[in-house]
Amino acid sequence: MQTTKERKKQILIVEDEGLIAVDLQRRLEGMGYSAPAIASSGEEALGFVESTAFDLVLMDIRLKGDMDGIATARALHEQWQTPVVYLTAHADEATVSRAKLTEPLGYVLKPVTDGTLSSTLQIAIYKHEMEHRLRTSEAWLSTTLHSVGDGIVATDPNGDIVFANAVAEQMTGWSGAEALGHELTDVLELREETSGLPAKNPVFDRSRGEYREYTLVSKTGVNTPVEIACFENCSTEESLGAILVVRDIRMRRGLETRLIQSQRMEAIANMAGGVAHDFNNLLTIVLALAADLCASLPGDQQFQAREIIEAASLASSIGSQLSALSLHEAAPAEILDVDDVICEIQPIISHCLGQMASLTTELGSTGRFIRADRNRIKQIFLNLALNARDAMPAGGDLRIESSNLEIEAGSPEARLYRPGSYVRLRVTDSGAGIEPATLARIFEPFFTTKKTGAGAGLGLSVVHSIVVQSAGYINAESEPGKGTSFEILLPCDSALRGNGEISEPAIAHRPSATILLVDDEESVRRLMRTCFERAGYKLLEACDADEAQLIAKAHPEPIDILVTDVVMPGMSGIQLAKRLRNSQPKLKTLFVSGYQPDHFEVDWAPNDSGELLAKPFLAPELLRRVRVLLERDTPVTQ
Repeated sequence: MQTTKERKKQILIVEDEGLIAVDLQRRLEGMGYSAPAIASSGEEALGFVESTAFDLVLMDIRLKGDMDGIATARALHEQWQTPVVYLTAHADEATVSRAKLTEPLGYVLKPVTDGTLSSTLQIAIYKHEMEHRLRTSEAWLSTTLHSVGDGIVATDPNGDIVFANAVAEQMTGWSGAEALGHELTDVLELREETSGLPAKNPVFDRSRGEYREYTLVSKTGVNTPVEIACFENCSTEESLGAILVVRDIRMRRGLETRLIQSQRMEAIANMAGGVAHDFNNLLTIVLALAADLCASLPGDQQFQAREIIEAASLASSIGSQLSALSLHEAAPAEILDVDDVICEIQPIISHCLGQMASLTTELGSTGRFIRADRNRIKQIFLNLALNARDAMPAGGDLRIESSNLEIEAGSPEARLYRPGSYVRLRVTDSGAGIEPATLARIFEPFFTTKKTGAGAGLGLSVVHSIVVQSAGYINAESEPGKGTSFEILLPCDSALRGNGEISEPAIAHRPSATILLVDDEESVRRLMRTCFERAGYKLLEACDADEAQLIAKAHPEPIDILVTDVVMPGMSGIQLAKRLRNSQPKLKTLFVSGYQPDHFEVDWAPNDSGELLAKPFLAPELLRRVRVLLERDTPVTQ
């Protein structure tokens, strides 16, 4: 019986005997059910169910007309899944067998008793509700399995496939219907990654939940690196089969490769910074001595001295490239239209290619701007073009393309790159291509391919460094015989403005100024001392920050300029400048260093009282920078 608080279950009576139908209606309402309608035929019953949602149909098997009760029940089950309980006076085997095909929830034999009718209806309604819950649960499970990003394959205890979701279908090349009933190893063709030999059935070769990597060969012959885990599907009493999770790991491996490459380049960059520092110190000495030698020799004997200066200057460009590898601070940036930059550098690239190759450009990044240093972006294109020239035979083709790219959050690309707007650049050559093992090292300094020589020197390493400093991404793709393509993503800037240049004011010479010179390299300090003394400056000299503080404290007059190396044992030059300005607020500082600012122990930022001069430098540049500082307004006390 139903309680009054519950919604009354609605039951449709289908009975062609009027007196029996009315009696059933009375009994049902007495039991707490609602029986709002009586149908005397199958057609009439279908009409009632089409307009009203009934919880159950009480159906007489023997009905007059073209449709008997079994035919009517079949139609109700197929169209609306309406549950049926049969009323029958006929319990012969043929009738029961035919009725079973319609999946009824029960039988009530005539003559009907209240007890039999009540218990049958309660069981039928409860069974229908449980089946509805089960169907709902199965629908949720099916939707979940089909929507996950990994391939899901289920087998029965015999190892035959009973389910494969859409991702598994795509990875194997088998549709779910095709795979159904096939052995797992027929559909999931796996090979060992190291040997390439057929792998054992992962259901029997793995511990529960253990992941292992394979190469999956699809029905169409496509090889995909995958990671597979197996889980036993079992009830409390028996094993129901196995569930396999098949995960495509191409994207993860791409991230791992990029991370390893980034770490390798970071280590190289740190080494390059140290090498550049020592290299630049030596070049400073060579340039200064060569300049002095050139000035002291007669005109017809200056040739060799000038050759030394020229060679040292060329060597300094290598030092600059080494420094660029370790450069992490932002370069002076402006808002750039990349297409404009390509147009500016195009004539230079064409000249460099000469008759060896033709240049084709396809520009399509209209309306997108990046924030970057113009010269560095040009250096990217020039270095890639030179690398391509060395890799291509005569008559080759170099192609430069630009386009816009939008990476949405949650998209597959967002797993590799930050979501946002990008300018995408592609530089493609028609060279011999590069082997995969070699391609992984293409951005390493001085690394070269054996066949083509592509990548030699620092060019590609500098390109990688500039792109990373610009918060961008760079990838190289190549196949032997199919050329090489570099793809670069540079983040867009929504602003649209340019940077103006500050003109240098007129500079007056003030040889009476006092300079405190501090450098731990005695040979470099000696050269700068000679330079300042020849220019007529008053000079104080120290080999480290501690000695400099003692000299500054003992000197009776204010010091105009501190010229100091940045990186020294103990206190850095930047820390020294801050301490001295506490007692001498008008002090200005020229920092000199063979390191780039990202190697400094403390934050570096140019201001009215300080500038940085990179080693190596010639004496005229050193004196010019000192004069610029002397002519500036007095700095504000910090």
